[in-house]
Amino acid sequence: MRAGAYRVPVILQRPLETRSASGDITTTYEAAGSVFAALRLKSQSERFADSRSASSKTWEIRLRPFSGLAGGWRILSGTRVFRVLSVCDPTGRRQELLCEAEEESP
Repeated sequence: MRAGAYRVPVILQRPLETRSASGDITTTYEAAGSVFAALRLKSQSERFADSRSASSKTWEIRLRPFSGLAGGWRILSGTRVFRVLSVCDPTGRRQELLCEAEEESP
């Protein structure tokens, strides 16, 4: 992929889990870095749940290698939030990472 293809500024967030005294686990996110990425919509669908329409969008997000990036992280782009489902190095040469992510609805 050309260097100019990474045009969208994004913020990477890693999950942090804390356990309360009662044993409940709360997940929060902290910023891990700011990078540029290429976003491409892979699929979208709509279904009815609880008498209303719910949509789902799956995205392909490509970016330069970032240490530790894994499923469960979040990627922020403006006001949009993407939940990372999987991460791979498609060529095995550590040139870029390919993330499959689902856009979270507000």
